[in-house]
Amino acid sequence: MKYATISYLSAEDKVLMMKKKVRENDPNSGLYALPGGKLDSNEKGLDNLDGRLESAIRETNEETGLILIKPKLRGVILFDNKERIFPNWKNPTDFLVYVFSAKNYSGELKGEGNEGTPLWIDERDVPLVPKNAGDELMYGWLKDKRYFEGVIKHKGNILDEDGTFVDYFDRFNISHIASFFSAFQNPS
Repeated sequence: MKYATISYLSAEDKVLMMKKKVRENDPNSGLYALPGGKLDSNEKGLDNLDGRLESAIRETNEETGLILIKPKLRGVILFDNKERIFPNWKNPTDFLVYVFSAKNYSGELKGEGNEGTPLWIDERDVPLVPKNAGDELMYGWLKDKRYFEGVIKHKGNILDEDGTFVDYFDRFNISHIASFFSAFQNPS
């Protein structure tokens, strides 16, 4: 399993997205996705939640040139890729992703980089851009203002609706992440 953060920055009815480059071993190759990336080793562990925040800010800045101001942890998603087929990712792995959101930022949007091109997309157009099927669910989960934990699962190229779910909580509690995480580290 790999661990990552993504950031949902929405400002003035627009959402910051990346138009990802086409490349091998990238689940979002050629698609639109939120900025984000893998956690560094020092950003992992249940005793280091600040590491997730640092990752979200760093990855967003590296990919887009923007610095998130006061991002908030909104949820955690397990992207269950065991049965998923990607056209350019031969050995997919599961990703546990910490989802942050922010409304404020500083800096200037940069041009195309190693990951792709950062773009502001009108919120009403987000459903229309090419993206992974599970991402559409995630955007819906973000519209609910509560903290969430969810699983997005595919069978082949199709979203597995029976294996995909979300739970909402009125407020964040570290025990939510601990129990969610342990359920997937030690499946019964």
